[in-house]
Amino acid sequence: MVLILTPAVLAGAPAAADEASYYNAFDLRVTDIGSRTALDRFVVEAVNQGQYDQALSTLEEVILRNPADIGARIALARIYYQISSYDLAAAHIEQALLTAGWEAFEKEIEALKAKIDRAQSGWEYIFTISGGVDYKNVTETVDTFLGPDKNDGSGTVPYGSISGVVIRDLYTASSDEIRFGGMIRYIRNVGDPDFDNNYDQFDQFKGRAYTTYSKGLPDIVDTLRVDLTAYAEFDRQNSIRQINTYGAKAQISVRPSVESQLWAFVDYGWLGSSQNYYTDHRLTYGVQGEYRIAAGIALGLYANGYYEWGRSPEAFDFISDFDFETSGYEVGASVSHLLWVFEDGRSWVHEGGVRYTNGEVLDYASLADFFANASLVDREAWEVFWNHTVQVRTDTILDFGVYYG
Repeated sequence: MVLILTPAVLAGAPAAADEASYYNAFDLRVTDIGSRTALDRFVVEAVNQGQYDQALSTLEEVILRNPADIGARIALARIYYQISSYDLAAAHIEQALLTAGWEAFEKEIEALKAKIDRAQSGWEYIFTISGGVDYKNVTETVDTFLGPDKNDGSGTVPYGSISGVVIRDLYTASSDEIRFGGMIRYIRNVGDPDFDNNYDQFDQFKGRAYTTYSKGLPDIVDTLRVDLTAYAEFDRQNSIRQINTYGAKAQISVRPSVESQLWAFVDYGWLGSSQNYYTDHRLTYGVQGEYRIAAGIALGLYANGYYEWGRSPEAFDFISDFDFETSGYEVGASVSHLLWVFEDGRSWVHEGGVRYTNGEVLDYASLADFFANASLVDREAWEVFWNHTVQVRTDTILDFGVYYG
């Protein structure tokens, strides 16, 4: 009955139980062999810790001893649904419906079966509306022929976005799928888009539409996937700059273990139709990884590089050579921690991290000078951040944090 009385734990995000509780439950399972209470406690603690493989093997042991255990069947179905093994989840629900006494759990079985049926329908829809405010305080110092010119800009600026994706399951053995998605975002930003050494507030609109074909490669590694994406993006920064990007991206991902995942990607974008933005081609590439280092704690690392080339509207060093090339990289690290889990399974996660960027860019301010002369400049930047994500409801997230760079 313990397994039935904790549906929120099994259906929601992994809970933040103390690591000691997990090991105590494991010790009890080993020392009190055959005890159903010990097995039930260990299953709950294993799920709390995200140890789904341990929970599944324990539940399979329970069912092996007693195939008529409806509670264990429902718990198995919940965990398989949680890890997206919908066929196995459906099989255990069907078996539960064939077991005597299922009527006592009818409401719970029907609710879980409805979720599994939707997941198996072949179509999945995800729609998200986001909104909020940023407070930004920015300072810059520009060297002029009259000496250093220091400027400040600040403001409480709103933002909002709408995004959605439709996922079509292709019913293949490797779980192939096609995704159609898009996003539009409004930002009331603070910056200097006209390069007059004065910070202003300006309206910025961003949008993206994409199509992705996701292919599983189970004959090589069960968790290996390749995603091929075609996309179009726009970025309107006031009336001064309009950036249009049309591109394609290839990404490969693999999950070496239940608690870790690796990605690698390469992305090409054409920006030739942009206004007041002179990069024509952009090539980006990178790797990223996530790994759970302890109970409720995950480490993330990434490294990206870029190579851009285009044609400047002004000559370099007053010589009639308009072509330019730039390149650089960005690295980052973060640690996320499951800070709290509420009684109904909702979670509160916070994450801290750092980013560092180093590269060469076209100096757009030089193109705004009275004696315009294109030049490339080195750019070095870093940022630290601390962010919180609170699950207010199953479908509602509150996000807040602070960053400095």
